Amino acid sequence: MYKKFLPHLPQFLRYLVSGGSAAALELGSYKLMLLANVWYLAAASISAGIGLLSAFTFHKYFVFRKKENTRSHVVRYIILQGGNAVAQVSFVYIFVEFFSVEEFIAKILGIGIVVSWNFFIYKLFVYV
Repeated sequence: MYKKFLPHLPQFLRYLVSGGSAAALELGSYKLMLLANVWYLAAASISAGIGLLSAFTFHKYFVFRKKENTRSHVVRYIILQGGNAVAQVSFVYIFVEFFSVEEFIAKILGIGIVVSWNFFIYKLFVYV
């Protein structure tokens, strides 16, 4: 099993670094909006868009190193991320409203759940 995973390790590590950077931008903008008294669901949606744009750029050029086919990558990425954004905001809502999780922690949990399935979908569907 390790022999199959080992060749993908550098790319996976780049994925973690770029994803961490995009998450930092997303969480930072979310926290700033919360501090500015923006409603938490609006802030979650707007910051998800910021995360989406930064993650696409980082993943396309740094992780998967795909300079061509930008239009098809964008279309597939938007399809995937549209579903991911809905899932993430839904997780935030569920955690806050049903489990009384603090809004910022709920956002982190939502991101964590969505990120867990993305590497493989990017590799097999988006950046092909």
